[in-house]
Amino acid sequence: MPRHALAVIPIMVALACGDGAGLPDGPGRYDSPADFDRAAAGCVPGALAGLDPAGIYHFQADYGDGLIATGAARLDRLAAGGFGGVLAGGEATRAWADDDDLFLYRELGGGRERSLLVCARDGAELGGAFAFCTEEGCYLAAVRGRRVERLAEAAAGGLVLLGEHQGAGWGPAPTVNVRVADDLAYLARYQDGLRIVDVSDPAAPVDVGHGPCEHADGGEIYNDVKLIAAGGRRFAVLASDQAGAVVWDVTTPSAPAIVAHLGTAEPGEGAAVHTLFLDGGRAYLANLRRGLEIWDLTAPAAPVKLGELALAGAPDGAFLHDLYVEGDRAYLNYWSAGLVIVDVADPAAPRVLGRFAGYGETTSHSSWVTTVGGRRIAAHGDEQWGSHLRLVDVTEGGAGFAREVGAWQTRPEVSAHNVMAAGDEVVVAHYQDGVRVIDIADPAAPRQVAWFNTWPGYDRAYGTSFFEGAIGVDLDVARGRIFVADTHRGLLVLARP
Repeated sequence: MPRHALAVIPIMVALACGDGAGLPDGPGRYDSPADFDRAAAGCVPGALAGLDPAGIYHFQADYGDGLIATGAARLDRLAAGGFGGVLAGGEATRAWADDDDLFLYRELGGGRERSLLVCARDGAELGGAFAFCTEEGCYLAAVRGRRVERLAEAAAGGLVLLGEHQGAGWGPAPTVNVRVADDLAYLARYQDGLRIVDVSDPAAPVDVGHGPCEHADGGEIYNDVKLIAAGGRRFAVLASDQAGAVVWDVTTPSAPAIVAHLGTAEPGEGAAVHTLFLDGGRAYLANLRRGLEIWDLTAPAAPVKLGELALAGAPDGAFLHDLYVEGDRAYLNYWSAGLVIVDVADPAAPRVLGRFAGYGETTSHSSWVTTVGGRRIAAHGDEQWGSHLRLVDVTEGGAGFAREVGAWQTRPEVSAHNVMAAGDEVVVAHYQDGVRVIDIADPAAPRQVAWFNTWPGYDRAYGTSFFEGAIGVDLDVARGRIFVADTHRGLLVLARP
């Protein structure tokens, strides 16, 4: 899940009146459909006739000059009459729907306001405008969007649910990643921290341990979890947006204890580690502010920094989001800079070997490398509107190095998230489209062979984010099990029947 801010130059935008808006104007900026320039927004009178407005909507907002952001909204028809809903992650201040407009406005406080106007339709594709207002002024974006329904398919195919778990007292924090060892699941849960669950009986998981975030009052989140064994003990390493990578001794699952931190902080700021990978006794950190950091973790309670890499020539706004490491190769998902292949044999002097970029997307998010037919293939996912699973040949020494050989997609309005691969299959945690298993035996023609929908469709507990649903996975290949971290449902255990 991305952790980056919208950064644009403030531009004061004059309010423009339209016609036919059903919601009366209010005291805020862009708090009515009439405040938008309806011609500029492409509004068509009666465009929404016949559309049941209650639902969850995903949209892409194009601010111009290359700045594009994704968003989500929910419009509810209230029992008492009128409308309510959600915009920008919280309850809307005003809501409206008729044959001309679907409209949501939210006042966030501190001079911040958000407004979504939908007023055009071409089949399933919706159009309109978005206003992002701060104390300095408002930014306007052109919007394309779709109402997000559950896919028209069976609830599952080729996967069965063995059990799921949302522990008592876990609270509302989203569950975002999972790693499993010896029938213990270790979960990263945003502000809630680390949860340890016994899954020896997947039909009846049991909570056994909890490691809370250290800076809960400051909104600290844990976004990733990986496991390492050393000296007869087990450690879970959690990625924190404020405290770097936090090393928990989990040898006694009921009493986890912090033994170390790693990650370099910027002056006056914490170490913002978004994700991490452990390989060969080393920790590879995706530091949002510094890039790649490499640490010796053979003694987890006494980590030693070995080196780092900040990508030279990266476009503005690029940051290291995630990574896969195997031996002396690191595959860095460097957001708008693409997938970067790096030689880390000498951790003090990492060398860039190649890059997969310029393929039309801007959010290299997650990857996993496997061998298929003698070739090294990176299963690569974007995180945005129009997201694909892309298969990239990373076999070194050939003409096809760092080139796409195949791609697969469910639909543009729902994004892929984390991926893992085993042999010639890729498992994708695909947000609102649940878990997808893709056969890549022929990388040029990937095909879905199994799925499980974790998302219920329109539900008033959902719709607060573009990034909801199945988000993290771990594989137990020997037993044919898939462990799923779901933002709302917690932990799910799936199996091939």
